[in-house]
Amino acid sequence: MRVICLIVLFSSVFTFSIAATDSLIVKGRILNLNGRLYRQAPTITFSRNNILQPQSELSKQTPLEADGSFRVSLPILFPQEEFYLDYSGKAFTTFLGSPGTVEITFDGDSLAKASKLFYFAGVNADANNQFAQYLAAENKLLASNKALGTDFFKNFWQSSSSSARDLAQQRAQLRLSAVKEAAKNAVPSPTLFQWAKSIADEEQLQILYEHALSNQIDINKPLQDSLKRLSQPPLTAQRVIWANRFGNYADMKLEERRYSNPSKTNSLPVRLMATLIKNNAANLTSEEKQRLQQITDTGLTDKEELNFMNRLFAKNELVLNLLFNYEREIRTYADLFDSTATEFLKIHYLAKNLYRFTYKQQMLLNQHIQSRSGVPVFTESLNEIVNLEVKDSSDIRKLVEYKNLRTEPTEALPGYSLAASNDRGTSWFNRVLDLYKGKTVYLTKWNLDDPKSREELDYIPALQANVPEDVVFLFVHLPGEDYVASEVLLKQYIVRHRLKGTHLFMSNDQMMDLLFRLNPLDSATFSVIRPNGKYAAKNAPAPSATEKTVKAILDAGK
Repeated sequence: MRVICLIVLFSSVFTFSIAATDSLIVKGRILNLNGRLYRQAPTITFSRNNILQPQSELSKQTPLEADGSFRVSLPILFPQEEFYLDYSGKAFTTFLGSPGTVEITFDGDSLAKASKLFYFAGVNADANNQFAQYLAAENKLLASNKALGTDFFKNFWQSSSSSARDLAQQRAQLRLSAVKEAAKNAVPSPTLFQWAKSIADEEQLQILYEHALSNQIDINKPLQDSLKRLSQPPLTAQRVIWANRFGNYADMKLEERRYSNPSKTNSLPVRLMATLIKNNAANLTSEEKQRLQQITDTGLTDKEELNFMNRLFAKNELVLNLLFNYEREIRTYADLFDSTATEFLKIHYLAKNLYRFTYKQQMLLNQHIQSRSGVPVFTESLNEIVNLEVKDSSDIRKLVEYKNLRTEPTEALPGYSLAASNDRGTSWFNRVLDLYKGKTVYLTKWNLDDPKSREELDYIPALQANVPEDVVFLFVHLPGEDYVASEVLLKQYIVRHRLKGTHLFMSNDQMMDLLFRLNPLDSATFSVIRPNGKYAAKNAPAPSATEKTVKAILDAGK
């Protein structure tokens, strides 16, 4: 769970979206907060999850008062959700929130030595006060039973489906037994039991979906039936991981269906198409709307009506293609899964494809999906991440409208320099690198369509915050074989993910010319270049390995 939380915390801090209808009030105090500690760490960061993305900037910093007290209001979409408190890396805890108020107290003199540091009052206090003991008991049990703990995954992926189910269930039961162990001297909290059971059960579901993915096999009916719980509380980091794995599994099944039955996956009912055209085509006359409504009610009656729809489609192709593609995919999902799973996949579609759409397309699709989805916690979750995506629309617009790309990098926005060239890749790259002689360079090779690239780039802002300001971050965008991202989407992604530095947009010919100069020339690979222009490491640590990467950058500058 902490892995997900740390991803969240390492992102830049933003206020939460206003999509939530309920709030959790968090207040409390750091006891014995001395002046030195207050100056070192004057804020506390609170974070939470979004079911659609394993990493999002759902974080909020609150300042400490001089007496150590703090208060913050956080939105909450599910009736119960995990929240995370991080006190500047000096103290960390997970707690369960519900609409209402939770009070948290901890001692500034005991940050590194207390066996139990945090004390809770208010909503879910009994579960939150026992959670640390539960984690300790769980770690002890997993360490003592290596087959279900530390060695569990050594042979799990090669096991049969039935063996995998048995092993996963045994591991879940072992983890859940830690609740009883943790409460030997107290009454076990029913809320803690349900919370721990959710975590254990959904890890079980996660690894079974991963087993199905790695072996390319179908899940059984009980596993499909489990998808009903996607919309139920509590929302945990483990739920987010499981939901993501289910989304990956659903996409695998979608591709199989496209291959086996392409005509069905490429078609839409005429009545649905007529409705989409009527509701989304621009400048329709009242007569055209009436005719489309008639087709919606009765279907096609002659060829002229089909030609009529084709003409309207051609006039609004960009918008309607966007919606038609969405509807085709959702219809296929509906053939494969039950209603709750399909409702989740309706919103998962946009979340997984955000990088492919301009922010105007994101807002259009979000508006359409909101009208097609019936589960509030899902639609609010989608609203939340779309609001995050489009919040930088002003800076995105400025960068998109910047057309003065030159061979030499020029600053298009404060902190963002861009360059493009028709020259040979090696000579152009060398000239750019010469501009930064005397500075350490961290080189990132990436491609927008590459999931590993996008995952690693999320760590760049945190990496930049931990190295000297004069370190140069040089990004080389490599064109993909099957999908060539537009310049608009590249610029949008750069701003949205705060990839400050110098960006070179490469063509296929330039990339091939750079094959030996930038070896390895693969997406999501990284290098460190010394101030003298020579490589310190051609295959350097990735941004996600933050500590190792910081060390490699600092060592190169010595």
